Amino acid sequence: METFISPNYSQDKFDNPTMDDLIDVLKDRVLNWLFEPAKKLLDEKDGWFGVLCLLLTYFEGIWSYVTGVDSKGNSKKYFKDAFLDVFGQSSYSVDVLSRVAELLYEDGRCGFFHDGMLRGRVFMAELDKHDMLITLPKKQDGSVDVNGEIRSIIIDPRYFMAAIERHFFDYLLCLRNPQQTVKRENFQRIAKEKWGYEGPGTVIGRNKD
Repeated sequence: METFISPNYSQDKFDNPTMDDLIDVLKDRVLNWLFEPAKKLLDEKDGWFGVLCLLLTYFEGIWSYVTGVDSKGNSKKYFKDAFLDVFGQSSYSVDVLSRVAELLYEDGRCGFFHDGMLRGRVFMAELDKHDMLITLPKKQDGSVDVNGEIRSIIIDPRYFMAAIERHFFDYLLCLRNPQQTVKRENFQRIAKEKWGYEGPGTVIGRNKD
């Protein structure tokens, strides 16, 4: 029985794989197992919960490939670092984005994985060309307290996903570039560790016909 390691590649792809083979597998997995199901769910608002659940898995995972080190014991840090890398060009300051990442880790990522539900400060809605809106408290003079505790985050999954897709495609371009030696070495190291393609391969049992 043929074993598939991604939607379009069988176990044979891992026979003495080149760097391009490994990148092909990463691309195929993320595009077809993460982004495509999320896009299908975007068509209905009742599916947005599932979209956000899928997308929040991106950050910690991609940062393991970027750094070349497994995230074990550093889950929150990896989530936060990747989030800042994805949304670093937004209008929010690094400090605010850092606190947004922490809130999304606690109320979004951990809410999904530990409670099966978003926690109280994360909401979803259609926004006017914004991926996120952040509610901050006001000072006594009526101005926004940018250093205050974030009260809530509203996410538009459509634009949120678009930002993540751009980040992933930029990362793939770096991996394809032979001059990006550090990123390529980091990726190859963690892919070898996580995917185990130098081992004996996957063994799958099946009943006799």
